Amino acid sequence: MSPHDIITKGDNTLFRVGDTLDKKIFARISKFISQNTKGGKVDIDNNQLAIIDDIIIKEIRDSGYNVEVNNYIKLFTQLENAISQEQAEINNLKVSAVKELWNSSDIKQKIINKTLYDLGINGIKDVFVKAISEVVRDSTFFNLDLETAENKLRKLLVDDEYTTRYLRQTTMDTLSQYDGAINNEVRIAYDFKIMNYITNTIETSRPICVQLHDVLGGKITEQQLKDTLAVYCPNGEPSKSQITYKVHTGEEKTAKKGSGMIEGTVFDNFTQLCGGYGCRHRAIWSKK
Repeated sequence: MSPHDIITKGDNTLFRVGDTLDKKIFARISKFISQNTKGGKVDIDNNQLAIIDDIIIKEIRDSGYNVEVNNYIKLFTQLENAISQEQAEINNLKVSAVKELWNSSDIKQKIINKTLYDLGINGIKDVFVKAISEVVRDSTFFNLDLETAENKLRKLLVDDEYTTRYLRQTTMDTLSQYDGAINNEVRIAYDFKIMNYITNTIETSRPICVQLHDVLGGKITEQQLKDTLAVYCPNGEPSKSQITYKVHTGEEKTAKKGSGMIEGTVFDNFTQLCGGYGCRHRAIWSKK
């Protein structure tokens, strides 16, 4: 698979468990709440509240979540291999040299460690489980009736698709930023000055992506990128100035120049962040 294919696969790997897991957690906790009421009101003490965390963790483990996480983590190695091969083809670098360069990078372990925490049991307890438990705790604290408590829980888990949102926020850009981080290390190590901004634009592409890919042709010098960032994200601040531009269909759109960009985006990290969250463009540096 190409790096692009692996990143796309990563976007979809974990979400298969989301919808089913939300409904199972809702059903289990609703049953638990209904068994702990007094006079029609939710009545759960601190010892019982601790049981809720165990219920959620059990549902997560039984859902096949851990298998999907393992499949997702494997994609990091696949992506490293694909990028190393890509660099060999584009820049005539040795595959082993690219791998060695990336293995010696502090950034590699930081990204992997954060991903393992966010998707592992500690991150799940600290963030994912906590948000669900707080709904139940509030139901007790505010003396809510059973129907109101269940409606609040249903909105979080079923209507708002809590699990899918959590997984998407945690993983959506991780692989693409991992890709960018590797390519940025290559840029620095080999002093490459030409950026190939690849993957076609679509109707929802950000203004800076349209500028780099469509207007400048997708092959940009280091200075052109710096000049473009000075207009669209000066000093790392996404520009709020309006711009009218044409997307690939010829349709004109008006938006803020820095629309969709991540605050703090500068030349040194653009390869990793590109157009912002959810951007699927790739920045590959080359000799010429």
